[in-house]
Amino acid sequence: MIGRVPRRVLMVGIVIAASACDNVSWGGVEMGLQGPAADSTNQTVDSLEPGAPPPPPPIPLGPILYAGVRQGDLARVYPVAEITEMGLNPLPGGAQEEQVARQILASRLGVGESLILFHQGVRVGRLDLTDGETTEGPYCGLRAQAEGRLQLIPPASGVQRFLALEADLGRIHAFLPFQELSSVYEQRVASLNLGSQAVPLVGARWPPTLLEIRRDLQVFQLPEGEGPSVMATFLYRDQLQVGPAPTGAYSLMVLGEPRGSTFDLTYSWYRDADANGKGAPRFFSRLDWDDDGDQEILLEVMGESNRWFAALNRGPDGWILTYQDPCGAPGSGT
Repeated sequence: MIGRVPRRVLMVGIVIAASACDNVSWGGVEMGLQGPAADSTNQTVDSLEPGAPPPPPPIPLGPILYAGVRQGDLARVYPVAEITEMGLNPLPGGAQEEQVARQILASRLGVGESLILFHQGVRVGRLDLTDGETTEGPYCGLRAQAEGRLQLIPPASGVQRFLALEADLGRIHAFLPFQELSSVYEQRVASLNLGSQAVPLVGARWPPTLLEIRRDLQVFQLPEGEGPSVMATFLYRDQLQVGPAPTGAYSLMVLGEPRGSTFDLTYSWYRDADANGKGAPRFFSRLDWDDDGDQEILLEVMGESNRWFAALNRGPDGWILTYQDPCGAPGSGT
């Protein structure tokens, strides 16, 4: 359910990533340094040409999940999908694609707006937007893109990838303790064991060694987990990047959760590039973005000519793929 207000709030310090116009909230009082007012001579007002048809009515859209990538003291964000009580819903495409991109840019990602940032399920700061555009790439389709100044809590000062929500939805999430995790030897070994379990289960060809084809390894703490979980991506005859896949290539991703001294294989992704086109996923981040009490996982998937998003939700019988951008469907040629 969207809209549940967390009960516990723990405020922590904020790192100011840029100081042109930075505001910091503390104890209900917002303080900041305000830069010079925008030059009104550079601002234009759109008007309709005489006799021009009226603009189309706005397309109804609910809350939107965004993904962000750091660029120094700035970050760039991209709309992922609409958040509904049933899960993520693709943004309208086809004839409506350009209208939706422009509508999101104008009404959600305008200069001066802020997004609330999350990493590994925890609120870590905000992004004050300073610029935006609609363009093709790096994710499939025409999407709005926006750039802004980062303001992060100190423990998250080195984070490179974020999830983001619009301010009215994001602020209902409390600041909680945050800790960036790195893999240890036992988890790296576990990732290889999980890959060994998955290869025969999905019917993949055995590589010379799994270590040689492991392209990504992430560890993260899921709520109620006994310890950090492990997600690893293996690519046979391929690389974890956008580009053509050689003949015989495949991608395999595994998720393992700790059970005592071992890890249980709780999800696997397998895609044969010859049969279904390239689709090489990696862990992007996680968040309870629909506020239903369960964390979801966002994946970034590399195709032949672009990349797209996919999402995992925990169901009654384990993790399931519940969302994938339409351009990422098997055989789509992306």
